Amino acid sequence: MNRFENVDVLAALEQLMRQNTAFYRSDFEIDKEIIGRAAASDKAEDRTLLWMSRPSGTHCFRESDVYLQGTRQHNTWKFYGEQTRDRVLAYAVELTGKVRGVIRGNLYELDYPQHFRHVAAEAVQADNIILHYEKGDREQPAGLYFDGRPDPKLGAFLRYEAKPNEPEHLRELLRQEQKGRAQLAPG
Repeated sequence: MNRFENVDVLAALEQLMRQNTAFYRSDFEIDKEIIGRAAASDKAEDRTLLWMSRPSGTHCFRESDVYLQGTRQHNTWKFYGEQTRDRVLAYAVELTGKVRGVIRGNLYELDYPQHFRHVAAEAVQADNIILHYEKGDREQPAGLYFDGRPDPKLGAFLRYEAKPNEPEHLRELLRQEQKGRAQLAPG
């Protein structure tokens, strides 16, 4: 496994997608939007992503969401290792900034079969979600239904995210992941 530093992230991932993804290539348009929003974020956890290419599409998720049990991101990341024999190219993506409008960052090759098993074994429990509205947040159990309608007091619904039961454990896990990637040979 190798690391590729200070690359044009979108160009590099598109090249990988074109080599491995034959169908649903339009998924990559969604990835580009996710990467663009992440690059504009001031939160470090938003700028570290996990990306995969498979024969029938791509996925791009915040790394922290993949390591939260029961989330859509966690379940999707594991699915292709547990339920298919598809060839999956997987990368950790650290966004470092923009240079003349080009999103730059570091790509780290992942051994997907090993990585999805690691995710399954190490993921942190997340029993609650935080609903973000324009005027504040509300927390509720993860299994409780919500429909994204405006809240009378908090205004328009913006997004939701899983809340780890042990936030410090998740932070340490992500630090260890980053430390491990730094050991990869330059590509």
